[in-house]
Amino acid sequence: MHTEPYFDLESARKTLRWLVPKLTKIKELSMKGEKAMADYDLDSADGYTQEIHRIFDAIQKKGIIIRDREATLFDFPAVIDNIPAYLCWSIDEDELEYWHYADQGFEGRSKITGNENILSYL
Repeated sequence: MHTEPYFDLESARKTLRWLVPKLTKIKELSMKGEKAMADYDLDSADGYTQEIHRIFDAIQKKGIIIRDREATLFDFPAVIDNIPAYLCWSIDEDELEYWHYADQGFEGRSKITGNENILSYL
């Protein structure tokens, strides 16, 4: 039995609405951490870093894959047309509108047309 979540388009978009405020919080904490470091307030900086790590852990526990260190590119595991794939979203995009097969990566992104057969195991 499969234990990792697969997303269909509806569940991925719902999870994206959960994700966006988390990314805003990470950005806010990062700025506070940088200021604390500049002020040599290492205890505060450490606290901000720990909170950022907790948020990243929560994101990953939802089944979302963070693809870059800057947290700007995310994949939601999916099965599309019976092939392992990802619904993918970049922080500069308004909606989740792209997908790619697991073996293709970012360069293989295709716009979601609605004709894809996207399964869900959530």
